[in-house]
Amino acid sequence: MVEIMKANNHYYTPEVDGTGAIARQLGMRHNVILVAEQEKKVVGFVLGTWDGARAFLFKMSVLPDFQRRGIGTMLVKEATRKFKEMGAVTIGLSAADGTGGDKNNAIGFWEKLGFEQIPARLMINFEIDELLGG
Repeated sequence: MVEIMKANNHYYTPEVDGTGAIARQLGMRHNVILVAEQEKKVVGFVLGTWDGARAFLFKMSVLPDFQRRGIGTMLVKEATRKFKEMGAVTIGLSAADGTGGDKNNAIGFWEKLGFEQIPARLMINFEIDELLGG
């Protein structure tokens, strides 16, 4: 999964995207992590969570050589099925909008699946210790 994120410029920090983080995410009861394999090789994955009301997809990534074959769509639909079984009534995500360059524009992919842009802004604090005053 780390190799796939790196191949698509989706890898940011080991604390969030590394193997240790993935291992922790696998142990969380309301997380869904699915992988797509071809010839015993992981070629794509989706990762999301359910908070008791709505589901949220954090990451979906497919190796560049395997893109445009329906793998991402299949992963998203299967994750959605699993979240619906858990009780989710909506599913959201944050999507790359191309501000990092056209290669990072995923809006069209998500719109084809029926996702709509809403007037919201994803915000993040990269310095959690500073927020806590330490």
